[in-house]
Amino acid sequence: MTLLIITLVAVALIVLWVAAARVALHLPDRPTLRRVTTADGWTLSVWERKPQTVRFAQPVVLCHGLGNNHAIFEFRGASHFAKALADAGFHVFSMDCRGAGRSVPPDPAFVEATIDDYVDLDVPAVLDFVRTHTGQPQVLWVGHSLGGIVGMLASARAGKGQIAARVTIGSPLFFRPTKFFIRSLALARRLAVAGKFPARLFSTLFSPFAGRLPAPRVASLTAVLENIEAVEQRFLMANVMADLWRGVMTQLEEWIRTDRFTSSVTGEDLRTPSLELEDVPTMVVGGSEDKLAPLHSTQKFFTELRAHDKELVLVGKAFGCEVEYGHGDLLVGRDAPHDVYAPVLRFLERHATPLD
Repeated sequence: MTLLIITLVAVALIVLWVAAARVALHLPDRPTLRRVTTADGWTLSVWERKPQTVRFAQPVVLCHGLGNNHAIFEFRGASHFAKALADAGFHVFSMDCRGAGRSVPPDPAFVEATIDDYVDLDVPAVLDFVRTHTGQPQVLWVGHSLGGIVGMLASARAGKGQIAARVTIGSPLFFRPTKFFIRSLALARRLAVAGKFPARLFSTLFSPFAGRLPAPRVASLTAVLENIEAVEQRFLMANVMADLWRGVMTQLEEWIRTDRFTSSVTGEDLRTPSLELEDVPTMVVGGSEDKLAPLHSTQKFFTELRAHDKELVLVGKAFGCEVEYGHGDLLVGRDAPHDVYAPVLRFLERHATPLD
């Protein structure tokens, strides 16, 4: 009985601590929440940020990466990415894939998801919603990390013909990751006993200590932390993380092991058709010290692209920037508005239809 009481008290304290951290580190300036239902019954959250004056016909869809949610684009500050797009006149929709943000499963017992689900179920549902909501048949896609991969694959599948241009930021279309990353991914998969690894819980639990105590080694995979102020690190940990699906991690491990983007449903090659699209303009953005999408992988991705209109943007000291760039700091680093947002905005404006 004593052990049970101690356990219950410990759980209650953790719950209270996490709840307090989320309240104290809540993001201001929230966009409008929209709900989207997928073909298999998931309710996804899509966050709409509408500019005062819409200057371009095509809206922009933003898709987060592995273990993140929409807040990586809607992060606090005077010039977060979604706000920068809206200030430029773009109608912006930041999506949460199934299992992230406020997405809700059709059945509380639902415990699995794969990258195929993101590509073939989540993306078409979001594109259908945006088309109905705005009246525009095409969107501009910007994805960070896995979100860029999802957009690439979807543009040759369920989203074919609906994506006018693509931007990938830190997205590894070819893999040569470190052994540490592979071991970390395998460990998280083994710990996903209930179908997913509770990354959001752990991240929020330790968020008040971010920037105050030495960061664990795994943090080096996520960003060059020197590019992110200590207080911003705390807000990031409390807001941008999402749980990691065992099915997604299993599929990702298979891709890394074989260097083939194989469908978990049909076994077909998903990567090649997306690279061979010639009529979809594509920008590839990579960071100098990105451990998840290293420079050689980014450059191979760009080389293999068949798009007639393609652009490569590399950021880091060797490319004229004042700092080196890792993975998440490509979006939330202090210099990202100048080094990353600016060229992405120019690319999107060049491929959007002006309404003026």
